[in-house]
Amino acid sequence: MPANLPPQYFEAEKEYRNAKTIEEKIQALRKMLAVMPKHKGTDKLQAEIRAKISKLQEELENQKKGKRTGAHWYIKKEGAGQVILLGLPNSGKTTLVNALCNTNFETADYPFTTQQPHAAMMDFEDIKIQLIDTPPLKEENDYRIFELIRNADLLAIVLSLEGDPVLDFTFIEEKLSERNITLKGTGTGEYELFGPITKRAIIILNKLDLAKDTKHLEYLENHFKETYGIITFPLSALYGTGTEEVKKEIFKELDIIRVYTKEPGKQPVLEDPLILKKGSTVLDAAREIHKDFEKKLKYAKVWGSTKFGGQRVERDYKLQDRDIVEFHI
Repeated sequence: MPANLPPQYFEAEKEYRNAKTIEEKIQALRKMLAVMPKHKGTDKLQAEIRAKISKLQEELENQKKGKRTGAHWYIKKEGAGQVILLGLPNSGKTTLVNALCNTNFETADYPFTTQQPHAAMMDFEDIKIQLIDTPPLKEENDYRIFELIRNADLLAIVLSLEGDPVLDFTFIEEKLSERNITLKGTGTGEYELFGPITKRAIIILNKLDLAKDTKHLEYLENHFKETYGIITFPLSALYGTGTEEVKKEIFKELDIIRVYTKEPGKQPVLEDPLILKKGSTVLDAAREIHKDFEKKLKYAKVWGSTKFGGQRVERDYKLQDRDIVEFHI
């Protein structure tokens, strides 16, 4: 990635990541292209952006005509975050999505049942999180799966305890590495559209009902934590064992908070909260409501993380999960 890109480029890139429609993605890519310096150092990046715009335009045209050519796997982001499930054949990804989301996607004992990505919504307390079931990774993979991975908020690597989780993970890591994608267990994941990228991940050890013994599970947990810094969660998607714990961990690893709003003199609205990244401020919350609202904001009152309920705070006050905010303009 060229080092001399202007701040406007990264602002447009952020717009692309947060885009909910194909039109919004195309618009953000065009902004990135417009503000980018034109010289030899950016030639490759310009070509990649133009190619992506072309693919999206083709998909948009086909969408308008009601055609399904499969030229591009575009899945609109919904809910509090998007989680991509990755795994090898018969790892149990689809069974897991069905267990977590109460869906009925097709499953079978033979490999490669899932040929296209499927989106489903997982309930967690008062929010919904989007899970994407993907075709299993193999020696040669469709490039479109890696586009989904780059745009995801979190990766969930599903490994089967029926096989060799260490060997399977090594294979998955190699396939991602070939596409300049590196896994990490802690810290903020990256959203680079092109070039090397690091994505935050958790490991789900599925088919707990077929586990060899407790010591083997301890070995796997220690191995992945010490070698890769990635946390593991054993469960049985078939019997539902451990699914609630995984839901909590997915929410935690998305690195988000829920913020509720309140009008002066009224009760707070304790549903459909604002979803913000950890570390967000009162000003960030105001901006989420409306981009012009932040300009008028003078201060806020907060219930939850403050010393007392309704404490007046400044615009740069950092909010916590489940805070209630009353804005004053």
